[in-house]
Amino acid sequence: MPDPMPPLDRDTLAAEMALGILDHAERADALRLCLSDPDFAAAVQQWGLRFSPLLANLHSVEAPAHIWPMVAARVGSGDHDSQHIRTLRRWRGIAAICGAIAATLGLFILVRPADAPAPTAMGVAQLADASGAGALAIAYDPSRGTLRLSRAMLGDSQKRPELWVIPSDGKPRSLGLINGGSGTLTIDRSLQPFLAEGVTLAITLEDPSTAPHPAPTSAPILTGKISII
Repeated sequence: MPDPMPPLDRDTLAAEMALGILDHAERADALRLCLSDPDFAAAVQQWGLRFSPLLANLHSVEAPAHIWPMVAARVGSGDHDSQHIRTLRRWRGIAAICGAIAATLGLFILVRPADAPAPTAMGVAQLADASGAGALAIAYDPSRGTLRLSRAMLGDSQKRPELWVIPSDGKPRSLGLINGGSGTLTIDRSLQPFLAEGVTLAITLEDPSTAPHPAPTSAPILTGKISII
């Protein structure tokens, strides 16, 4: 029998489940854990309640009809590429998805024991473009120094998305290139203190061969602020 999941891993998984940034396999594992473990199900519910004020003002935005053929032409065809397109569509409506997850879990959640540990504080951010359309959800785990990102497709064949933190001094600091395949970014210890309440995150498209960069070379395509919950 495998070793039980450490409490910190369980709480992080519960938070990511409530936020809606797990992939299909991870979500399936989390749902099975909800069915077998009332404490884990209750933790997901508690995280959902904590996320709800942040997500309450998010609205899904329908992209113009001409966008999807352009996306399909860019990424090609086939089952693998269709999955990427479905991922893009899924993150247009992240607030609706999170609500659907919460409704599904509501069928299985039991009363949380009084002595259950409190959830670990986490940072969350919703990055969008200047029009408010497009979305990239980010969850930051301070105890691990890691960021989990929704698998939005950004960049092109020559440029890659680079994530920046912009603290109160106004100087952007690179957090690294976003790997669309893994959805996880480990933050250098020297940069972790900058990931605080109200700090701006931004994404620019950069040349991957010279990353990380000392400063952005293009205007941000997505921006948003961190909320610690």
